[in-house]
Amino acid sequence: MIMAVEMVIRCIKNEDFEYDSWPLEEAISGSYDSSSPDGAASSPASKNIVSERNRRQKLNQRLFALRSVVPNITKMDKASIIKDAISYIQGLQYEESKLEAEIRELESTPKSCLSFSKDFDPDLLVPVTSKKMKQLDSGSSRSLIEVIELKVTSMGERIMVVNVTCNKRTDTMVKLCEVFESLNLKILTSNLNYFSGMIFNTLFIEADEEEQEVVRLKIETGIGAYNETQSPTWSIDSLY
Repeated sequence: MIMAVEMVIRCIKNEDFEYDSWPLEEAISGSYDSSSPDGAASSPASKNIVSERNRRQKLNQRLFALRSVVPNITKMDKASIIKDAISYIQGLQYEESKLEAEIRELESTPKSCLSFSKDFDPDLLVPVTSKKMKQLDSGSSRSLIEVIELKVTSMGERIMVVNVTCNKRTDTMVKLCEVFESLNLKILTSNLNYFSGMIFNTLFIEADEEEQEVVRLKIETGIGAYNETQSPTWSIDSLY
């Protein structure tokens, strides 16, 4: 994931684009007339315009790909997308270094430290029957989808970006997929990421701009309805 995002960022930076110069394309293309006597002389300029248009189209495609893999995009402009992607990579690298340090610490821990003490009294354990164990497992699998943030942003051209941030719980990723499948949204692409104990789900869906609030309410209602069906009807105290 880190390598893929870094590669897209390098490709975008290598384009060496200037935001303020982009509107010049229309002025250049508008001043060119193929029927004029200078049309033949302007042919190289026309080719340059086509080449520039293709270059920008490729750049937009790469930015679109970058938005689909970076969960915490703050704004839709190109500079913000690259900045957020860099911050996301740095966060992943930090998490990676923490996990590697924890693994090294576990590997260096003597096995004797992981075993029970000689003074351990097994009679202190509370026996749990297999039936109760199944109930515990069932209860853990019913953990709810805890939504931290839900954003729906219109990008124009009947495309909306849905960003859902949740606390990571048992099977939360699977549950989110089930909810979105049940809503019958026209999903163009979807991406799930896990970072710092949270899940970031980014979806690009096809919908009219005026449906932005409707889409948000539909997702909120779908998640709420799913949580109601998953709520356990018993308490842990009833096991003992």
